[in-house]
Amino acid sequence: VCASDLARVVETKPTLTKPVSVNFASGSSELTKRAKQIIDSDMVPVIDSMGSAYFSVEGNSDSTGSRGANLALSKKRAEAVVAYLVSQWEIPSERFVVRGNGPDKARCDEANPASEEVDLEGCRQLNRRTDVAVHSR
Repeated sequence: VCASDLARVVETKPTLTKPVSVNFASGSSELTKRAKQIIDSDMVPVIDSMGSAYFSVEGNSDSTGSRGANLALSKKRAEAVVAYLVSQWEIPSERFVVRGNGPDKARCDEANPASEEVDLEGCRQLNRRTDVAVHSR
């Protein structure tokens, strides 16, 4: 499959979206031991069960820092997840499209963290995550 075909597939509505709370330290795209455990237990079974499907992996950030830095950082977070899946689980990299959303797809409203029953730092931590969506071929 060529890159343009893959891009077209992942622009369609996903078959399944699985939010995966792979948390990152502020300003970091490094996977922790805990993050790897979450990928192994929450992402790999979904990927394995979906045969030849494609996946979009979207990195996200909190709102601290500049928009440009957050967009770059969130993409690095998604790339770190895909690199781990490719190297540790031998999943072909051609099955992934990586995106960085920066703070644009927040799970928690940092202006009102109490709505999620967390403090501001807890809210920001919820926003520093990756999501994976499954797209049928």
